[in-house]
Amino acid sequence: MVSFSGAKIRKICVNTKFFCNCWDICVIFSTFASEMQGIRWILSLVGLCVVLAMHAQSVAIEDILEDIYNQLSEDDEILQEDVQEQLMNIAANPIDLNHTNADELAELMFLSDEQIDAILMYQYEHGFKEIYELQLIDCLKDYEIRNLLPFVRVDSLGVQEFRSSGGEKMYFREVFHYAKHEMTLRMDARNIEDFEGDPMYGKLRYRFNYRNRVQAGVTIGRSTGVPWEEIDYGGYIQLKDIGPMKTIVAGNYQASFGYGLVVGSPFKRGKSAYIQSTATTDEGLKKFSSVGDSYNYFHGVGATARVSSWADVSAFYSLRKGKEEAWNHVLGVNATGRWNRLKVGVTAVETIEATNSSQFRERLQASYSLEVKRREASGVMGVNARWNMGKVDIWGEVATSHGNKWGVGVITGVRYRPISDLNLLAIYRYYSPEFDNVYANSLCSWSRMKDEHGGYLGVEYNRLRNWQLSAFGDVWKTGFETMAQADFIPQKDYRMHTRFRVKRKDEKDTYSLRWNMVYEFGPWKMKTQADGNMVQTKGAWTYGWSVLQDVEYRFSEVPIVLQLRAQAFDAREWNNRVYIYENDVLYAYAIPFVYGLGGRFWLNARYKINDIFSVYLRVSETVYQRAWAMEHDKKSTRTDVHVLLRVKL
Repeated sequence: MVSFSGAKIRKICVNTKFFCNCWDICVIFSTFASEMQGIRWILSLVGLCVVLAMHAQSVAIEDILEDIYNQLSEDDEILQEDVQEQLMNIAANPIDLNHTNADELAELMFLSDEQIDAILMYQYEHGFKEIYELQLIDCLKDYEIRNLLPFVRVDSLGVQEFRSSGGEKMYFREVFHYAKHEMTLRMDARNIEDFEGDPMYGKLRYRFNYRNRVQAGVTIGRSTGVPWEEIDYGGYIQLKDIGPMKTIVAGNYQASFGYGLVVGSPFKRGKSAYIQSTATTDEGLKKFSSVGDSYNYFHGVGATARVSSWADVSAFYSLRKGKEEAWNHVLGVNATGRWNRLKVGVTAVETIEATNSSQFRERLQASYSLEVKRREASGVMGVNARWNMGKVDIWGEVATSHGNKWGVGVITGVRYRPISDLNLLAIYRYYSPEFDNVYANSLCSWSRMKDEHGGYLGVEYNRLRNWQLSAFGDVWKTGFETMAQADFIPQKDYRMHTRFRVKRKDEKDTYSLRWNMVYEFGPWKMKTQADGNMVQTKGAWTYGWSVLQDVEYRFSEVPIVLQLRAQAFDAREWNNRVYIYENDVLYAYAIPFVYGLGGRFWLNARYKINDIFSVYLRVSETVYQRAWAMEHDKKSTRTDVHVLLRVKL
């Protein structure tokens, strides 16, 4: 078996530091402080930050989330709250590479199907003796291994011994004794200067977790401007690997099978700079910890059972309040089988709108006779398959939806890897005008997957030392999108990427450019980013740009980390708005856009009082010299304050 020697591991892991001059950063902060009076009071909070702490694991997960977001299109979606919670749970109970399976590795959303198969193949043929043997897997690059390391481990128990023992048993008497408890209370004051009504936002969460096998939680939330008695609430229970039951969920949950034509994950990965993660799905049933009125989750019960060593069967039911007095009943089933390199699945979902149980039964019986109105009953059924032949990976899904009319959806792709440093991907999709499925979520150019016909080609090349080159082109009947990106990663403390994108959609042409550089030296971490775009609409050109500087400092004597950002922007029109990822308090979602002329400043920090209590703080302010809000007699500043208290037991 091939493995690394100790000397080679040290050579791989040790890198030289990158140093730079910080004078430009000081000039930026000085300029903001002198020209934008609205942020002076925020700067005074820097003194408070010397008592705020943030440990390295959370920072690493935030970096991974930012890396995932930066590869997505602006039309893609990411539910950061659930994704962050999922990653933190896995980091607390890392996956054992010798004892894992495809479903468990699929919870790491930055891994592609090909990478998961390669890890399992290495596990089967060799078994992992050291964590750094991941570098022997061709399709895993250095930056992907960096993202993977916080979430995996290598157990001393041999893989063959584990297989013969039948896996790890769970004793319920240990569940409550060794379980981890977490409670968070978050309070926000949003748009303080100009919010009409109560600007307060609140959320209370409780989480119970036993090694990711038994999880339960309750969430209570209140949105800004909503009376305190009109709150959102929800909860869930999730059990994994209980006898023949692979997963059991109750309360709020998500469902995702196949490639998203019947029911897809709300974590939407569409046209990405990393083509290996483009249009991947099939995550099964899992809990949903957020609350709100959306189609992103179901409310009811669901279960997945192992009927044999090669087949799983899932069933789920959901009941949620619909329009007026009606209730939406959703029934779904899935069967998935695996034979060597072939995987086949069948999924069906039926949605019935009814005001009482008798009406529900009547409409369920008549749902396929087209006698029911489309808004009262609809369904979708699909078949998906994947055939992995090593260098060639073929996959696809065909689905039909029915209401008043029948619709068809098709997506199929071929991934070809002629050499270890070259990836090619081709995807074809067709969604008929009658195809209507609110739960579908796969590769598309619009918010709803209907009336679209297009093709996608992507390439990723890693042959050059320290460079990764990627590009894709996507064409549909009313527009197109192309993107090229170059990543330069000479060492772990320094990385840079440049991206150029051209897009035609809604009768407008958009040209955008992003340059991003992250560099670390000693206790300092810096990020510099510049964005620019030009938009042509009906022969008229407009432009927008944004420049930002992030500064992070880790104190050596005490576990203190400061995170600051200064940003200047000028987005002439709404079409020129610029989306920028921002760190926020724990489990928060912050991908705001800037529009108009002005500057933005934020401070992010956490104080870890002890192993039980932690306090998070975020203060941000945007100062406008020109914006739509000012044209409508709104304030020229916007201030948001987020505070979160975390209790862990």
